[in-house]
Amino acid sequence: MILTIDIGNTTTAFGLFARPGAGEGRAGDKGKLKAHFAIGTQSWRVPEQVALHIRTMAVTRHADLKHVSQALVCSVVPRMTDLLTQALRIVDIKKPLLIGRDVMVPLKNKYEYPEQVGQDRLVGAYAALMEFKQDCIVCDFGTAVTIDIVKAVNKSRSPSPLTSHLSPFGEYLGGVIAPGLGMSLDALNTRTALLPRVELTEPPELLGRDTVNSIRSGVVYGWAALCDGLVGQLKAKYAPKAVVVATGGDGPLIAKYAHCVDHIRPHLVLDGLARLASTPSQKPS
Repeated sequence: MILTIDIGNTTTAFGLFARPGAGEGRAGDKGKLKAHFAIGTQSWRVPEQVALHIRTMAVTRHADLKHVSQALVCSVVPRMTDLLTQALRIVDIKKPLLIGRDVMVPLKNKYEYPEQVGQDRLVGAYAALMEFKQDCIVCDFGTAVTIDIVKAVNKSRSPSPLTSHLSPFGEYLGGVIAPGLGMSLDALNTRTALLPRVELTEPPELLGRDTVNSIRSGVVYGWAALCDGLVGQLKAKYAPKAVVVATGGDGPLIAKYAHCVDHIRPHLVLDGLARLASTPSQKPS
């Protein structure tokens, strides 16, 4: 089994994948997602607490951690990375591979300052490109909203993780970043005198008829319009035929209202990590 871990600013997601066998496709094809769960990203905890939480969540999902042969971690919270590494050792999972340190995402990073790109954005772009084999725009609705473009190159050959680190088969062009839905709801509550903290659910209609539903309409319809508007502009300028993929915790909700979304992949980063599991360990040059 392959354990994939995506450490985000708000939650840390875990995915257990079956390792592909000889008859399950070419090298680099991801295995099947057997179980997934998430815990809060709380870096103030001690390793024993995190280990207990991982064990408990694994049991509730009928996931047997004893069968894990490889673990890959993608993180945007360095302190949580160290804490989680210690917690994994407690549950007998040793030496997880860290994306960006031990394994590099096989994309040519076109960012002006490549080190500024979160590894989760690269892994999500890689996962989308591997699945759809064409230009993709990835809309990730998490703590922050990111909309990224990845372009396919080397289309004449089938990419394999065994060689793709030598010759990237895709280019990560860059993207845009905006505050996430939860962050916006928090700001409305904390930066105003009278607006309440609102739970994020579907608004009953576009026109809000009370304060709570007015806020819900503004956030949900507003972020769907932001998605449609930005994707339309990005397509027109950089990738006219791109497939649009929505992911992240709020992705399925916004995708119901955004007209531009072609596919919803809630576990896109976990899928990308599973696809990278067969990639030889690499150190950045």
